[in-house]
Amino acid sequence: MKRTLSALLFLVVFLIGVSFALKNPQGVEIHYYFGIHLGPFPVSLVMIVMLLIGVLLGGLVASFPLLSRHREVRRIRRRMEDMEQELGRLRKLPLKDEP
Repeated sequence: MKRTLSALLFLVVFLIGVSFALKNPQGVEIHYYFGIHLGPFPVSLVMIVMLLIGVLLGGLVASFPLLSRHREVRRIRRRMEDMEQELGRLRKLPLKDEP
């Protein structure tokens, strides 16, 4: 059911995108800093490229906290392994009864 809804949502978004591209065939020029002029490009192509750049930048920014959490997990696992080894050594020590 979840796959069907995802496929249906993708199809709807795709059809909206195609209809937008067909209804807006005019080209736009890109004027950037330092006198850089590019184009003309179709409006839909410019929007798709900007969306992809935004997704990539967002993913890059979102990955920084994940990387720090990954380092923290590795540190905690190493500490846990050390503690388990110490516990194993302590279990092997003979018990002494005190009078």
